[in-house]
Amino acid sequence: MIHSSPSYTGDEFFPVGTVTVQYNPDGSLLMLIDSEGIDPACESCMVTVTDGDSCEDPGGTYFMTEDDPWASGDAYYSSYAMGGTTMSAFRVTNGYDADEMLGHPVLIYSNAGEVIGCGLLNEEVVDKVLRAEMGMYPGYGGDLEVEGDVKVSFEEGNTFLFSFDLEGLEENCSGCGIHIHAGYSCATHEEVLGHEWNQVSVQDLWTSAGGATYDSDEDGDSEGSFYLYNGFSYYENFGHAVVIHASDGTRVGCGVLG
Repeated sequence: MIHSSPSYTGDEFFPVGTVTVQYNPDGSLLMLIDSEGIDPACESCMVTVTDGDSCEDPGGTYFMTEDDPWASGDAYYSSYAMGGTTMSAFRVTNGYDADEMLGHPVLIYSNAGEVIGCGLLNEEVVDKVLRAEMGMYPGYGGDLEVEGDVKVSFEEGNTFLFSFDLEGLEENCSGCGIHIHAGYSCATHEEVLGHEWNQVSVQDLWTSAGGATYDSDEDGDSEGSFYLYNGFSYYENFGHAVVIHASDGTRVGCGVLG
């Protein structure tokens, strides 16, 4: 899964997408970059795999061949829309097999050569289920003490069943909002951001009309589910914040999908 790089401090690009790696019998690998929020000016922007184990400290390029294949000009993506989206692929050989590539960072660069996106290579997930342990929303100072669990189970075509088992909510809250947000943390209000959906391919369904609501009982408990589609896959929803709202829209609960 690709997301904004920790080293990127600008506000122009917010990559969200996936990198898929498949291996050929000759030891070469095929890399597919499927992302939006990248640099729309890119015609051949760099992609590299590095020898680190985190996006915070990615290290240098990762190869065991005589020459660095990531600097050869063959490993690149191209943007094909004004908003900055790509579906690019390339073939490269770096001398390592699938097991040796696991856990290493993939870096996505802008046209100016700045690292704007990063993600770690992991094994493909078969059971595509995300879970979030819910707690209090950062900075909330009210009387509610929200807790519980959220589970997001993905189907074919990336629709998902969003289910929840919560307590400590506002009593008798009818049609109150519960949504996946664009942020990756519940540490501060500023990091949670707004609704997460693919604006290129789908409308925002994190609304009452879209069915993204819960009803609580007289004890402030709620258990239920709904199907929804936000235009993103399991990998692109991974790590995002889930937010629970009260009847007046106040954010009262938060958790991170993992």
